[in-house]
Amino acid sequence: MTQDRALAIMKTGVNVYLTGSAGSGKTYLLNQYISYLNDHDIPVAITASTGIAATHMNGMTIHGWAGIGIKDTMDEHDMELLEGKQYLWKRFEKARVLIIDEVSMLHAHRLDIVERVCRRFKRNDKPFGGLQVILSGDFFQLPPINRSNEPDLKDMVLYSEAWRIMAPAICYLTEQHRQDDETLTNILNAIRDNSIDTLHYEELEKRLNAELPDGVRPTKLYTHNANVDTENNTELGEIKSDEKLYR
Repeated sequence: MTQDRALAIMKTGVNVYLTGSAGSGKTYLLNQYISYLNDHDIPVAITASTGIAATHMNGMTIHGWAGIGIKDTMDEHDMELLEGKQYLWKRFEKARVLIIDEVSMLHAHRLDIVERVCRRFKRNDKPFGGLQVILSGDFFQLPPINRSNEPDLKDMVLYSEAWRIMAPAICYLTEQHRQDDETLTNILNAIRDNSIDTLHYEELEKRLNAELPDGVRPTKLYTHNANVDTENNTELGEIKSDEKLYR
């Protein structure tokens, strides 16, 4: 699906799950929709599952926006405490659209809690209190992490009750905007869906010890921060100028 087609679907007001591989333009498209909503004076709540992801759209975490914090459950007493917070009433009264980015890392039970809170504050029994909900992310990427630091795929939001009742339209972006190298794109997509084969290995092996233009040094990627720190400290040690500390 193209970005234009996905944007047209979102403009109809239906709930949407926006997905696609890295570089397909999910965050860019969300910002396009946000601009459209602002131009038409439609209040939108911009959130994400993590603080870093939220900063990409000048938003906040869904946990903070909904007032649930890190709670795993919300009983009636908890709900009544939330209702005592006037800033939440103003926030929910204003909102008409709720965007949640990087939803692959959001636990199913927390999306269910957010859905309940929305219905409570909107005083509306429709899913999410009648808000249009735009979920964005890629289930091939980072899953929710439990206290054991082991991912459990059943924790993904598509297994939540909220997902079932919101019945989102699936907008799968298929265009690639991050790179125009077809061979690289094919390899990345094969790794993404676990279908890499001999031809992909052969293409990668062609790049071993490849000659690069003068002055170009390849980026080194590591799986552990300790290796990254070692590499960075080695490179910093090669700098001959005086060290400066800024606070």
